[in-house]
Amino acid sequence: MSAERHTQAQVASLPACDICGARARYDAKTWRGPWAFLCSQHFVEHGIGLGLGLGQRLVVRQREP
Repeated sequence: MSAERHTQAQVASLPACDICGARARYDAKTWRGPWAFLCSQHFVEHGIGLGLGLGQRLVVRQREP
């Protein structure tokens, strides 16, 4: 299995960042413990990384024609 496979998650739409309400780009574990949807800025400040058990970058799923 590719390690990259565990660094992305496909979603229908981007949720709001749990901290500021902007569009979240990550679903990640924070250094404080709980998981959260995080925008890019808050992922840098509070996230612990990408990968299995750490977090995933959210990618909007492409609609099929």
